[in-house]
Amino acid sequence: MKKVILLSFCIVLLLAATSYAADKYALGKGNVALKVDYFSFTDDVFDNVDLESGVYVGLEGSLALMPNLYLAAEAGWAGTSNDDDITILGRSRSVDIDVTYVPVELNLKYAAEFSPGWVFGIGAGASYNYFNIDVDIDGESGDEDDWLFGGQVFADLTYKSGAWFFGINGKYQITEDIELGDDDTETNTNANNWRAGVQIGVMF
Repeated sequence: MKKVILLSFCIVLLLAATSYAADKYALGKGNVALKVDYFSFTDDVFDNVDLESGVYVGLEGSLALMPNLYLAAEAGWAGTSNDDDITILGRSRSVDIDVTYVPVELNLKYAAEFSPGWVFGIGAGASYNYFNIDVDIDGESGDEDDWLFGGQVFADLTYKSGAWFFGINGKYQITEDIELGDDDTETNTNANNWRAGVQIGVMF
């Protein structure tokens, strides 16, 4: 997957280089967008304890480097939870588990208007992501957290109306393995995830 992200970077830069003659900014000289997405971890560990999916809310700000090339920073919050009985070592136990995930991303995005008002974008970037898990099992509680390096690839489709725009987006993100505890024990579990949803924003 790391090769896919690197290849996506190269494609974005190649597309930008071949469109240097454009004189119309695809999404303004800059823009800000609010995103609301369905969010899902892909590691089987989250699926096994019913923590695989939740809601993501993010805020993205972009600045045009060229008419079709944008540098974008995004930060958001995703949460999943399980308040149910699960089987641990053959025994049913009452659990309350909450996972908080906060991605902080820096991306390059190529955006091109292919029809009046319609803009297609693709991109890739690097990220530093906060992961926290809060667990209560049969009344005994504890929490652990970690910061994870990662990378992502994404695409979106946007419709412009005046200074406003709205559309749909999809993203896949990979991260390094999670380390928990005072001794930073590696769990062999990652926070890889995908997101899909909608965004609304304003250009300036």
